[in-house]
Amino acid sequence: MGKLWHPAAAVAGARLISVSRPGYGGSTAIIGRPTLSVAGRDVAALATLLGLEQYAVVGSSGGGPFAVAAAAVDPQRVRALGVVAGSGPWRELADPSTEPAERACLARLDEGDLAGARAGMRDLVENVWQAGLRELDGDARLDAWLGDDPLARDDTYRAIMADAMREVLEGTEGAVFDGLALGAGWDVDLHTIEAPTLLWYGDADEVCPVAYGRWYGERIANAELVVIPDEGHLAVGDSHRPEVLAALLKAWQ
Repeated sequence: MGKLWHPAAAVAGARLISVSRPGYGGSTAIIGRPTLSVAGRDVAALATLLGLEQYAVVGSSGGGPFAVAAAAVDPQRVRALGVVAGSGPWRELADPSTEPAERACLARLDEGDLAGARAGMRDLVENVWQAGLRELDGDARLDAWLGDDPLARDDTYRAIMADAMREVLEGTEGAVFDGLALGAGWDVDLHTIEAPTLLWYGDADEVCPVAYGRWYGERIANAELVVIPDEGHLAVGDSHRPEVLAALLKAWQ
């Protein structure tokens, strides 16, 4: 998704390094137990390879927890953290009666049955969550994926999102990792995060509600929660990149 952030980064004068989560695109899948910390350590290792003495991290939607993980495992170098409509610990915050099939997969993981948890989550990804998309193709598939996205009719945006959708559908192991890590892999201590942290959430977001932002804000010492009125998940993620990057650079300084 780095292509979506590139124009705002160019205007802000920021060097943008976009990292695919494990199992998507060219990023190798993680075979062991799915946790946030293992992905956070990968980001820190990449920063070392690139010779970065300090850096900021920002994650949107499902990428939010992974940005948080990077800040938690590398607090000395991460100088600013941004979470834009980021996922949170839904298993902890949601009603226990919700998502019974996903909770069953997580229960297997809790019991040490990694293979069973992976198999169950893979079945959910391919035959439930993505089943409708897999039955379509071309513009119909893309339109179904974008839904009410405010930029759904923009040709440049559609081209970028078509590539992203293809990687998502081909990256089943990435979706499996996400599902298990976000459900049961919160093994990072948010109290270790030292960076100024900015949290953006829309009060009309039913996918990643403001409750997630409050949860982060209660655990990260130097966090500021920005609640955007009347905006849902897609609008928050797509409409505020310039101000997000400007705020992160200011916090970094």
